[in-house]
Amino acid sequence: MQPPEQIGPYVIIRKIGTGGMGDVFEARHGAIERRVAIKVLRKTDGQTADFNKRFINEARAVNIVEHPGIVQIFDHGQLPDGTSYIVMEYLHGVTLTTHMKSGLGRLPLEDILRISRQLASVLAAAHAKGIIHRELHLGKSSTVIDPK
Repeated sequence: MQPPEQIGPYVIIRKIGTGGMGDVFEARHGAIERRVAIKVLRKTDGQTADFNKRFINEARAVNIVEHPGIVQIFDHGQLPDGTSYIVMEYLHGVTLTTHMKSGLGRLPLEDILRISRQLASVLAAAHAKGIIHRELHLGKSSTVIDPK
């Protein structure tokens, strides 16, 4: 997808990546300078009511769980063509995939254990709220490797 120049009050900076449902862009709120990530459904997928419903349910589920290891979702809406998007917290750091492809080798056991504990904590919190997931994405604390 070619990124729009703006989505609502958010000015698009760059494309961050592509996931199973669509594309993710880094953006900044024009007035208050808040940096966010915006996930936009693929145009073909975004045109069906069922897929839009699943997409918004994803945002709802995240907010029901309220766990520090899950990315925060602030808003949702639709582009002029009807394609849905969600506005979420922008995370700093390097993805696990990028780290592994960088040639830096395996993560130290201490990091693997930390990520595993965080993932288990997120899953336990989701299950405690009755949230059943179709697939797993390493969340806020696990996907991003803090360079510190």
